[in-house]
Amino acid sequence: MSSIRILNLEDNEFADSVVSSPLTSLTSLEFLSISGNHFDIPSSLGPLANHSRLKVLILDDTKRTIDNKVASLIPSPSRGFELTSLGFLKHQYDLRILDLSSNDILGPFPAWLLENNTNLEMLFMANNLFTTFKVPSMTHFNLSYMDISNNNMRGKLTTKFWANVPNLSYLNLSPNRLEGNIPSELGSVKSLDILDLCSNNLSGLPIHLLDSKLDILSVAYNNLQGEIVLSKHHQPCNNIFIGKLPRLIANMSSLVTLDLSKNQLDGLIPQELCNLDELEYLDLSDNNLSGPLPSFFISRWMRHIHLSRNKLNGTLVHAPSNSSNLVTMDLSENEFSESIPYWLGNLSRLRFLSLKGNSFYGTFPKQLCKLKSLSMIDLSENNLFGPLPNCLGPMNLSEDYTHKVTSTQELSRVIGWSTCSYVRTIKSYIGPFYKEIIIELVAPHTVGFITKRRFDSYKGYALLKMVGLDFSCNQFSDEIPSEIAILQEMLVLNLSHNKLTGHIPMSLLSLTKIESIDLSYNNLIGSIPEELTQLNSLEIFNVSYNDLSGAIPNKYQFGAFDESSYYGNHLLCGLPLSKKCSTTINTFYINFGVSYTMVGLVIPVVLFINPQWRQRWFHYVELVITTCQSLFIICYYFVQDSFRKLSKGQTF
Repeated sequence: MSSIRILNLEDNEFADSVVSSPLTSLTSLEFLSISGNHFDIPSSLGPLANHSRLKVLILDDTKRTIDNKVASLIPSPSRGFELTSLGFLKHQYDLRILDLSSNDILGPFPAWLLENNTNLEMLFMANNLFTTFKVPSMTHFNLSYMDISNNNMRGKLTTKFWANVPNLSYLNLSPNRLEGNIPSELGSVKSLDILDLCSNNLSGLPIHLLDSKLDILSVAYNNLQGEIVLSKHHQPCNNIFIGKLPRLIANMSSLVTLDLSKNQLDGLIPQELCNLDELEYLDLSDNNLSGPLPSFFISRWMRHIHLSRNKLNGTLVHAPSNSSNLVTMDLSENEFSESIPYWLGNLSRLRFLSLKGNSFYGTFPKQLCKLKSLSMIDLSENNLFGPLPNCLGPMNLSEDYTHKVTSTQELSRVIGWSTCSYVRTIKSYIGPFYKEIIIELVAPHTVGFITKRRFDSYKGYALLKMVGLDFSCNQFSDEIPSEIAILQEMLVLNLSHNKLTGHIPMSLLSLTKIESIDLSYNNLIGSIPEELTQLNSLEIFNVSYNDLSGAIPNKYQFGAFDESSYYGNHLLCGLPLSKKCSTTINTFYINFGVSYTMVGLVIPVVLFINPQWRQRWFHYVELVITTCQSLFIICYYFVQDSFRKLSKGQTF
């Protein structure tokens, strides 16, 4: 076994000390991965100092059990350790790939580690607890990939750093607490393809940097400000940029993604934006943009449009006939008016539609029933009226938007979609041992939706699995159609604050995965169906302020709902309300009904059996009818005579 060169033990349940394992004798190892185990570290890794041939070392996410010797030196409640505790690393001089991510390593960034390993090509140290960013004192010609994101590091990006990594192609420093200006020398690193600086405190962006050969530059969530400047690789969302969208955007014909969200941009959306035929992702949300949308604002390859929380108004202009690639349309919280346009029904791949918080009016457009891929629809807070649709078909959740990237070209194309918002797993170990690049990027956009009485943002896997319908705060009327329960994958149903009437439909029982039902502030009548207690996933149930009556179901999860779920229904009774259900009235009606039924059955039976009684019965009935007729005639003539005398008296 001493000749083994490659050993991969990752994602197992190994525990205790490395010293007691056969690893200590495998001194010929060149590739070693023990990530995702439970070894006592850091001191138990000391014997690895003899493994001087190591070129690839993977120790990420060790789920460590810190040994007592080191734990006594660590201030509570911290569970991290300083990298100097991993003494064996000081004896490594030929590492090519090193992964120490997700280990809560404390202290300053270990520049000495780079100085010892001048042949290092890839360094992964994300998700630790580094305090300051230190620059290595020597040049590293081989270093091409460096990820030290999510460390909360302070410091500045200095000119010296860029001079010492002349061949770096990928650098991820997000999110940290770096501050100051982005150095202009960054543009001289000609090998740099992707630079992620989002979620820091940077305040200056050199203009000429935008003309560099970078494929992706992400500076979102910083404190950059001033007039907006665009380039094909620059996505300055979540900053303090001001001004109008430049019309020169039409010159960026190869632009695939444009994310300028959460700035302070104003004015109109320029018509030139419609000329970007390759544009797939557009996010201008959370700005001060106003006026109508430009005509044919959806380009041919557009997949995601986010224009929420602006001041856009007017009507939704017609979309081109070849815009069927659209997956997301979020126009919520603007000032759009008139009716919802019919052409939305032609967007056959649309999964997420939000028109919340506008001034749309009219009835529900039946064209939307053609959207068989729709999984989230939010039409809340508008002025829609009329009956609810009974034509919404079952949701189609078969389409998978998870991208598996196997080339750097595809990586550059996809990462351009707002890198900060990715759910990303990167394992990239090159060389003769483990040459594979697999990057899973799921749904790069975020969609907001009210669930369980709060506003949540969905992205990634959660977004792909979310199915919801929100028609609240409108003026929909008539009964809730039973067909609404055809959407069996639904998790959220909100029909509150409308004018709905009738009973709660029994068809809701088929929503086996439903987590939240809100039917409050309507005019519903009848009882709460006992069968709804079979909805085992239900966490929120609100039928307050209706005209419901009868006993409240109290089985299973319904026993956990508080009285706020039933307020404003004066005829409801039982827990959790203080009003107890009365049994006296119910007993009276039950006894009366039973007695009436018995009499109605006994009399015909007796009359059928006994002919003499039957004859007397019919004689009695005939006598009663004759008497009633005589009394009616007498009363009739009496009243007629009285009116005649009264009229004569008035004449005289």
